[in-house]
Amino acid sequence: MNTKQFRRFTYFIQTAPRNIKALFESADWQRLLEKPETKEIRDLKIYRKGMDYFILLDTSATLDDKALLKALNRIKAFQLLQEKLTANGTSSAQLSKPLERIFELEQQDVYSPEEGQLKNSIGKHKRFVWTLLLEPTLIDEYKRVHAMGMAWPEITNNLKTIGVKDMEIYLHENRAFLIMDTVPGFDLEKVSPTWQKMPRENEWQEYVAKFQQTSPGSSIQEKWQSMVKI
Repeated sequence: MNTKQFRRFTYFIQTAPRNIKALFESADWQRLLEKPETKEIRDLKIYRKGMDYFILLDTSATLDDKALLKALNRIKAFQLLQEKLTANGTSSAQLSKPLERIFELEQQDVYSPEEGQLKNSIGKHKRFVWTLLLEPTLIDEYKRVHAMGMAWPEITNNLKTIGVKDMEIYLHENRAFLIMDTVPGFDLEKVSPTWQKMPRENEWQEYVAKFQQTSPGSSIQEKWQSMVKI
């Protein structure tokens, strides 16, 4: 087995109760993952915007969603999280099912959310996580535009040229989450002016704008709202 391969699962908690923030920030998640019963979970990252949470879990290549949740339920902090969400009683403020991935920069295969996305390690990198809302009636078309092999080659080449090592888009209903991993020294502010002038970049942004709930003429950074890592 390729030891550099792993599975990625992503989840979403919408409008979480306020006591969840304290739980997320107080728990030493990385230390909790070092226990023998959770050894198959390699990494856990939590990103927040307001009271919405995007959870990213990387595991061994052999895990699926059921096995992952079984391992997570051995962690006391995760048990407490589930209890608080259940006690809240709001249907939206629950841990979602694993999210669907609709785009990957170097996608070779399609995996279901329950299988997890099989990925290869990219080494050291700098990460950006953003979110935006999509027009609900255009989501199917948005998926087709971003399906494997459908992205404009000029756009994917632009990403690689500026230093993007990996990019993924996940969906929860009409909310999109974008994960962009770059070379370690990547400076978004310095790169952006050059990026926007690259082949077909403006044309692409104008094309995908119809899918996005944003103001006309908004820049990429204005459309995609940054999520803060906890």
